[in-house]
Amino acid sequence: MKVGIVSPRALIRRALSTFLTSTGAALVVMEGGNLRECLDEIKRSQAEMLIVDLCGQGLESLPDLRSLGIAAKVVVLMDDLDRSSYARAFQLGIWGCLSTKQNPLVLQKALNCVAQGERWMPQQLVMKGLAERRGRRLGVPEELTPREWEVWGLVANGFRNKEISARLNISEETAKSHIKSIYRKLKIKGRRDAIFRYFDFIRSLDMEGAPGKDSAEGF
Repeated sequence: MKVGIVSPRALIRRALSTFLTSTGAALVVMEGGNLRECLDEIKRSQAEMLIVDLCGQGLESLPDLRSLGIAAKVVVLMDDLDRSSYARAFQLGIWGCLSTKQNPLVLQKALNCVAQGERWMPQQLVMKGLAERRGRRLGVPEELTPREWEVWGLVANGFRNKEISARLNISEETAKSHIKSIYRKLKIKGRRDAIFRYFDFIRSLDMEGAPGKDSAEGF
């Protein structure tokens, strides 16, 4: 996987490049400090994915990537994340949002998921969105437990049973039990169906609360 890195912080660029190269997670084909100024370099590099560090700014600082002709799938790094940011990210054509406070291994997991055509959303934002809309009719049974919501989100983001058990500090058998319960309650046929149903639900949340599509300048 060919990856480009854009960050005005040289140390961040170097740290990301070193991490991705040392872990074999990606081949870093370009680095730049400003998205607009290195558009030609991005296109020449044929990067399949682009990591963009917003350097403490919000998504309003990011232009519509499609209007810039960027074909690479974009993952943004933000200091502060909330659900409205994720809704805006969808509008801008962004594939994933990650906090700069997260473990680098989460970045590796996110990039793998995005490379497979899946969007990446921090689990805590999903839970916040669900809590805000508890009791509304969105086509998902209310009887799912908070733990089942967590497990469903992890399944949808590409985590296997063993990884789910480690992340939630539960046994693998308990993880399997939660997954079976989710499948039964939602009438889900398998993992692929679970992924589609989950992101359909996330999109329904975004459609309820997404802000207007304003032009963005400055990045």
